[in-house]
Amino acid sequence: MMRNSMIKTSGWQVNNTVFNTFRQTTEHYGSTTDGRLYWIERNDVDLAGLQLKNQVQKPRSMIVQESYAPRIYGARFYNGNPKTGQYPNVEIHDIFSTVKLSDNTVDLMVGSATNAGTSQNNYFGLPVSMEPTVGIGTTDQTNFGGLLADTDFRDTEQVVACVSRRWEMDVDASTLAEIAIQQDAQVRNIPMRLSFRNDWGSGDAIASDYLYHVRIMISTMDRTNVSGALPESESSSGWFVGIPPSIQYLTSDVVEPNFIEQMTMTRRSRAL
Repeated sequence: MMRNSMIKTSGWQVNNTVFNTFRQTTEHYGSTTDGRLYWIERNDVDLAGLQLKNQVQKPRSMIVQESYAPRIYGARFYNGNPKTGQYPNVEIHDIFSTVKLSDNTVDLMVGSATNAGTSQNNYFGLPVSMEPTVGIGTTDQTNFGGLLADTDFRDTEQVVACVSRRWEMDVDASTLAEIAIQQDAQVRNIPMRLSFRNDWGSGDAIASDYLYHVRIMISTMDRTNVSGALPESESSSGWFVGIPPSIQYLTSDVVEPNFIEQMTMTRRSRAL
């Protein structure tokens, strides 16, 4: 039997006008080591009905449906100085997992500069070793003797499916400057192109009580401070980032394993 587990994510419009409200209401946010804003949205699917029937799901495919691409504008303010920040870009990582990824794990994945335990231990922010090596020190993600716990790394083993994407500015620097000068603020935006997409995850059987989902969003923004602190908004540039709402499906085959198989799948799913 086939089953579709569905979640919905909100659309986001972040700019200077709403930034204070955004900081108070978003579940978790911060600054990456390369000076970008990141934030998350969480959802889950209750699997109690399958558990009562001793059934598990084996993932087949993941679909992310959106009606438009992210939209963005900025004057590349960094630490209060124009044209010194990154060129506009947006990343979205949609992750299904059988354990709830902690805020610490999210910080580790994005390379948070505002979490002291992850500023040098990260996946998306800077290239580091992904192997369980020993002796590299604080620049390696396996720094169990530091501020991070073993579970902060092991949580990612329970990622069963993920879609990671990145959009880049699709104009040259001179055109970007023209947009800032010539386009009216009411219609101003920067053309973007999809530069990276990867579908990843273990594909392991889902034998947990819940299927968890987190959407991690990372974007450039015009800011008045450096990456080591929570972002502060530049008020003069008219920057914004718009993230589309989505409907997402994880398509799976529902099976009834024997007792030993089910116990093995359950321990794996729940990181026991």
